[in-house]
Amino acid sequence: MSYEWELGVAVLALVGCFVSFFYLTNVFVSGLGTLAKRFNVPESVAGASVAAMASSAPEMSASCFSVLKGHPDIGIGTIVGSAIFNISLLVAFSVWVRKCVLDEKVLKRDGAFYLLVVLVTILGILDGVLTRWEALAWFLLYIVYFAWLFRDAVNGRFVHREEFKYLSMKRAVLYCGLGVVGIALSADVMVRSVVYVTEALGLSESVFSLVVVAVATSIPDLFVSVQAARNGMGSLAVSNALGSNIFDILAGVGLPFSFVAATQIHGSIGLSAFYLLLSVLIFLGVGAFRRRVLGRREAGVLAAVYVSYLFFIWL
Repeated sequence: MSYEWELGVAVLALVGCFVSFFYLTNVFVSGLGTLAKRFNVPESVAGASVAAMASSAPEMSASCFSVLKGHPDIGIGTIVGSAIFNISLLVAFSVWVRKCVLDEKVLKRDGAFYLLVVLVTILGILDGVLTRWEALAWFLLYIVYFAWLFRDAVNGRFVHREEFKYLSMKRAVLYCGLGVVGIALSADVMVRSVVYVTEALGLSESVFSLVVVAVATSIPDLFVSVQAARNGMGSLAVSNALGSNIFDILAGVGLPFSFVAATQIHGSIGLSAFYLLLSVLIFLGVGAFRRRVLGRREAGVLAAVYVSYLFFIWL
């Protein structure tokens, strides 16, 4: 088999994985939502937490398989790149569709906790190494956030929600099984394909994951936020981005990397990326707390931040 043919097959496999992530995530969320209802999990809790975690399954799977295959740059790059995309371009697209009026309670809870997550992350990788105990601490911090979210939902406080299309129990179990197995297999093939494509083209695994893989795995979250904004639910659009980032960073990195003694954090996925996350969050905080409204002007700034970020990592 020729070099060009092998490269073409790897690229097609990569695209196929991205497409399968989109459909399998929707299948998994529907099945898991129905099972949550069957076991009497309050709908507000399921919509606020179960769906959010299920929609981030591609990023989590990519992180896990990158550790198993000995290519941690792919997993961390995917998580960091997805977080940057979510907090900048995803919110920008949502605001372009319709001006977002944000709920103050969501800003104070999700926004404040996300700020804490970014600060903890920066401190954790300041020395260029992510240790097992640091990663475990991140995961335990997510458990705290999940418990906080669960309590708010049970007590009837405002929690962003996603609507489920409920299925029969037999179909729900089938959908969950297909989702878990399909996403896991796709993540395995994706990591292998990224390794082959980057080696063949002489590209950096971290940069490729920060941009291409990160955007592709964030498409399900993008559709959720844009649809929420179109329906006038601006708080859901922004909270979806914040909630996905919190899960991706704390659980998506924290859980799989807690099984590795230590991981080197390389240049493009190092401190600079998290400084960018912090700067975007500060901008959102200033703009949102000042008026609690995100309009086209803020969307333009967020889009410009993401474009400048792309230039920055490719230099």
